[in-house]
Amino acid sequence: MKKGNLGSIRLDTSCLQGQAGAAGGCPVEKLLYVLFGIIAILYAVHLTDKEGFEKVSLQYNAGFLSTMFTFIDNYSPFHEALESDEELLEKLKSQQHQQSTPEPPKAETSKRRVFSEAELRRYDGSPGSPGLMLALLGVVYDVARGKEYYGPGGGYSFFAGRDASRAYVTGKFEEEGLVSNVDGLSSADYLGLEEWSSFYTKDYVMVGVLDGMFYDGMGEVTQHWRDLQGWIEEAHKDKDKNDVEKQMFPPCNVEWTQAEGSRLWCTKKSGGITRDWVGVPRKLFYPGQQPRCACVRDNGAPSTDPAAKLNRGDLDSPHVKEYPGCKSNSWECRGVKDN
Repeated sequence: MKKGNLGSIRLDTSCLQGQAGAAGGCPVEKLLYVLFGIIAILYAVHLTDKEGFEKVSLQYNAGFLSTMFTFIDNYSPFHEALESDEELLEKLKSQQHQQSTPEPPKAETSKRRVFSEAELRRYDGSPGSPGLMLALLGVVYDVARGKEYYGPGGGYSFFAGRDASRAYVTGKFEEEGLVSNVDGLSSADYLGLEEWSSFYTKDYVMVGVLDGMFYDGMGEVTQHWRDLQGWIEEAHKDKDKNDVEKQMFPPCNVEWTQAEGSRLWCTKKSGGITRDWVGVPRKLFYPGQQPRCACVRDNGAPSTDPAAKLNRGDLDSPHVKEYPGCKSNSWECRGVKDN
């Protein structure tokens, strides 16, 4: 190495170029270049077929190479630069999900009290009962502090002494609706159950779990509990998708009369979305979803391609179409019979 002006460091490659004064060459440097070249080729092979590379490297006692390359895949910013936007976003979502995936209640299984359904029934707050409890998603809470709500005569007394998780989101408070099974609900319902669970965890004391739909007799989670986590995850994905969709295509303001039909119009705040543009009414449709009126931005680049040199906003989206009889550039449509 030679020290240049102003303290800069320069690499002397004269020996590699066969220049005078480089008698004997530079075998160490050449060896390093060859080694780096081999590693680069092996890494390229790893990227092409990771599973195959791992098998072969283990066969020749070189498993450390697969481990090293996998480390680079996971943590190297260079590797992230090679990923597409979709791949990077998917990886970030996956990492976020891993961090936010709910776990069973933290009480250790050996210390967790497991109630039978018959035992929990006794805790309905009636005279002579040992207490006032209820279960939600298999978790038993002491709700004695809310006896005016859950005790005899209270507005929610039907929840006491049982797990009626489904009724919390269906509103079916008759005996046949007060059940713990929560399959087949809507995304909004699963998010609602998650909110109820957070409420009870925050405001009341967890005292155990119920042997039934969500936990077994040993206090371990059941398949239904695991299924529920998947349904909640899907519900969050649907919510995120809908939130993005509503930001891009805010719902219209809607007014309907029997005589004139629907009036659809756009303003800078509609459907709960505030923005700096008004837009024009269009019918928005996606496969498997009910069409609705959306305010569509009619200037600037498309939301899906911000770098495009166009000035039509999202008017060319394949998911929108004009309402018959409505001016294409109008912020308002009147007399719409089918919206």
